[in-house]
Amino acid sequence: LTWHQAAAVGQIAQRHARKPSPDAEGSERFAEFTTRQNIQVHWVRFEALPVIWEQLDAAGLTSLQACGDTARNITGCPVAGIDRDQVLDAAPIVRQVHHHVLQHPALSAFLPRKFKITVTGCPSDCVLARINDLAFTPARHNGELGFHVWLGGGLSDYARLASDQRVFVRPHEVIAVVDATLRLYKELGDPVHKAVNRFRALVDALGPARVRDELLARLPFTLPAAGEDLSTWRPCDHLGVHPHAASDHVYVGLNVPVGRLAGEELVEVARLARDYGDGEIRLTQRQNLILTGVSPEHLSSLRCEPLLHRLRPEPDPFERAAIACTSAPFRKFGIFNVKEKGVELIEHLRAALSARAAARLHGLCLHVSGCKASCAQIHVGHLGLRAAMGKDEDGFYEAFDVAVGGDLGRERLARWIAHQVPVGSAFRGIAGLLIAYAAETPPGEAADLLPGAADDRAARGVFRWGRPDERIDCPVVSGSRCPRARLMLRSVIDEHL
Repeated sequence: LTWHQAAAVGQIAQRHARKPSPDAEGSERFAEFTTRQNIQVHWVRFEALPVIWEQLDAAGLTSLQACGDTARNITGCPVAGIDRDQVLDAAPIVRQVHHHVLQHPALSAFLPRKFKITVTGCPSDCVLARINDLAFTPARHNGELGFHVWLGGGLSDYARLASDQRVFVRPHEVIAVVDATLRLYKELGDPVHKAVNRFRALVDALGPARVRDELLARLPFTLPAAGEDLSTWRPCDHLGVHPHAASDHVYVGLNVPVGRLAGEELVEVARLARDYGDGEIRLTQRQNLILTGVSPEHLSSLRCEPLLHRLRPEPDPFERAAIACTSAPFRKFGIFNVKEKGVELIEHLRAALSARAAARLHGLCLHVSGCKASCAQIHVGHLGLRAAMGKDEDGFYEAFDVAVGGDLGRERLARWIAHQVPVGSAFRGIAGLLIAYAAETPPGEAADLLPGAADDRAARGVFRWGRPDERIDCPVVSGSRCPRARLMLRSVIDEHL
């Protein structure tokens, strides 16, 4: 985004994102950053759409193919072109693919289901490549830089990691591979059964080998076999201060708590980009933002800006870890508002864990989703919470299904260990798991929260509960009915807290 574009969206949120009545659920006049580097504005009245579209068009923004059975926005490394560690600058290719799919709706629209593409030249996996329908990741073949191709990734009801097609693609060939893959999906995909017809279902049904053959048959040229994989597959959120590749400037990654900004805050972000940086704002897949082109001598002044007391470049591990999807009341499948629950979880963990324990949770990922669609990518977080409704003798209550152990860098999807856990009990259980984990983790080691088979039973015990409104004096231990889990966690708490 340019600062002009960010200001335009912020102003739209201020003027048009207004609740229909004061007693309507939720906040208003805000914008949300999504896990696909988009911006959402809610509470818009139908009659305001022509004015909003005029303002977006004037700013050089569009809502085309932001939803529906289309090729969605093309994601990429948010610091492409400026990061010192990049393998190659994929930003021009991302723009080319973006314009290509919008200019060819006969190819990229009216697909069997939505289709997600990412192109990255970043050695880290900041784009979460293997949960995309089509991904291009950095590689080298006979001394030439280009990409490897991955097909058939995605989450939700039938999570699947993308399959390596074991081919090498040169940068100028990416558009043709995108075209061939979209044609493959249109020709062989199921247009009827919308609940189970994402591209990954087709890849799974045909098998990666046949899909590779179908892809190659639709290309006007041959592709060489895969070369050297240049991705480390390590996660990266690009928060903090980092040097530019070809100048003495820096970029500053700012944490946006659960991805939500007031409209006036987004306008203020635009001002900061204009006054302190080169006028650009980049969005990340962890719902955060980056100011680019900041002069080092202006860093101290930037850090003193009031907005950076909330949008911090070095947040605590809980605020840094948490992402949350749009959820209710804006998502028709949303069960309750997990943006608010995400903030509550952050506050709960801050109170429950000591500074010593928190310092050992480097790289932690907490993903909170309001429905089964997994917009918050719960399958790839160390801890994933999915909104649910539980029922006991007194009626229904808000609850979470709990998953643990997701880690794309280790090619691992999270597994479910508990269902319909009351919200308060889920928060206490997560605090207990993190306390136990932090006690056994050396300082500075990246998080890898995956209980072994024996500890899985103890982890499940942490999420057993009594009544949903039960008040528990000890926030971690007393809610567990599993003796082994109680003993394990109590010893950890006594020793470390």
